[in-house]
Amino acid sequence: MKMKNAMAAALVIGAPTQVMAVSINDYDRTGNDGELNVYMRAVHIDTRIENDLMDDLFGGIPIGERLGGTALGVVTDYESRYWMDSIGFDASLYGVAKIDARPEDRDLFDDTSGDSKSFGKLGQANLKFRHGGEHWLAAFQAGRGRFDAGTVVTKDTRAVPGSYQGARGQMRFEGLDIGPLPGVLSLDAAYINRTSPRDREDFEKIVSESGEEITDIKTFGVEYDARLIALKFARGVARDFNRNTSYGLTLRAPIGEDGGVLLETQYYDFQKEGELWDHDWASGDAAYDDDANWLNVNLGVEIARWGLGLSYSKSEAELSNGMLGYAYFDHGDNADGLMDAWTRSGNDFNNDGEEAWQIGVQYDFSGHSLGRIPLDGVNAMAIFKRGEFDATNPLSGVSSEVEEKQLEYRLNYRFDEPEHEGVSVGLIYTRYWINEDFVALVSAQPDNVLNGEELRVYVDYAF
Repeated sequence: MKMKNAMAAALVIGAPTQVMAVSINDYDRTGNDGELNVYMRAVHIDTRIENDLMDDLFGGIPIGERLGGTALGVVTDYESRYWMDSIGFDASLYGVAKIDARPEDRDLFDDTSGDSKSFGKLGQANLKFRHGGEHWLAAFQAGRGRFDAGTVVTKDTRAVPGSYQGARGQMRFEGLDIGPLPGVLSLDAAYINRTSPRDREDFEKIVSESGEEITDIKTFGVEYDARLIALKFARGVARDFNRNTSYGLTLRAPIGEDGGVLLETQYYDFQKEGELWDHDWASGDAAYDDDANWLNVNLGVEIARWGLGLSYSKSEAELSNGMLGYAYFDHGDNADGLMDAWTRSGNDFNNDGEEAWQIGVQYDFSGHSLGRIPLDGVNAMAIFKRGEFDATNPLSGVSSEVEEKQLEYRLNYRFDEPEHEGVSVGLIYTRYWINEDFVALVSAQPDNVLNGEELRVYVDYAF
C-alpha cells in the first residue's frame, strides 16, 4: 500500500479570494519571516499490509507485512536580506536521527544501500536575485534549494524536505485586471540536474525507474489569476525520458460573508520522450506505453467552519507488456511531480481505465473548547475514496471488475498558547481495501494495491 503522497492536499475548499489546501504539513513550518529559523519534526509511520494470494503463492509479501519507522529531523534555514534590494543568499542544514526503523522504512532514511541510517546534509545553498517595478517583480535563484516550479515540486512529508540543484526564475505582473477583478500573471521556470530526496543524504543524478541516468529536467509554468477565475498551464521535460503537461481552470464565487464555492478542472497529459523510457518499458518498470492522461474535476464548498469537497477522476494509461499501467507524473524515480489532483493522496486511484470518486468533510474547531481546553487551531477531516477499473487475473485469464476503497482521518492542531507557541501536531489514519488480491501480481505499482492500514504522527516545533 503506497503512502508516499498521503500528505498531499485531499480536500480543497475555496473562499472567494483564495483557495485553501488542507494539509497537515508544509516545508515552511516556522511561520516566521526572520533571517534564521530553526525547527524540528518528530515523525512516526506504522504501515501494516496484507494479501492472502501472496501468502499462498510466495509465503508472504516480499517487502514485509509491517513497515515504517520513527525519526527526528532538524532544519536550520538562513534567508539573507537582499543587498541593495537585489542580491542575497539562502542556506539550510538538515539533520535526521534514526530512532527506530523496520524493513522498507517508508523512505524515512536512505535505504539505497540496504541500511537505514541517520544523516545530515547541506539542504540549500543558493544565490538569489530580484528586480522589480511598480507592477512587476522578477526573481532568480541558482544553486541548491527547494525549487518548486512548473511541474516539479519539493516534497516534505518525512523528517526533512527534499532539495534540487539547478536554477529557478519567476516573474509576477499585477494590474492585468478584468473589469473590477484584479488580475495577476505569474511565470516560473526551472532547470534541474541533481536531486536530494527527503530520505537521503547526497545530491545525486536524476534516474529513471530502472536506474538509467536522466541528464536534466526543464520545466515552466504560466498562471493567470483574476480572483473569480484562474487559468494554469505547466510543462516539464525529463531529457530522453518523459514529457508531462498540466492544464487547469478554476472558478470561484462567494457565499455570504464567510464562505465560498470552487469548481476546478485539471487535466494531465503524459508522454514518453525517448530511449530512456523505452529502457524502462523493456525492463518492466514503465507506467504506460507511449502516453497516458488523468482528468480531475473538483467541487469545494466552505461555509463558516465547515468544508465539503467532492472530486471525480478518470485515468487512462495503457501498458501492453502484460502489466496494469497507471497515470504517472514524476520526472524520474527520485524527482517529484507537482500534481494537485484531489484524489491523489495515500493510494492514488490512478490505474488504467479507473474512475474514482472522493468526498471529504472538514471542520475547524476554533472558538470551541473541551472543558477548559480551548480548541483554537484544531482542524479535523474525514476522506472517503472509491475507484473502479478492469484487470485480468493472470492465474485464470479472466477479466474482473476491481473495486478499491480508502477511508482516511486527519487531525491537525497548531498551538496558539504563548507557552506552546510554535508547536503543531498532526495525525493521519488510513485504511485501504481492494477486492481482488491478484491485482498486486499484475500492477506496475504493486505496493499501491495491497490491503492494509497506516498511522502517521507528526510533531513540529519552530524555535
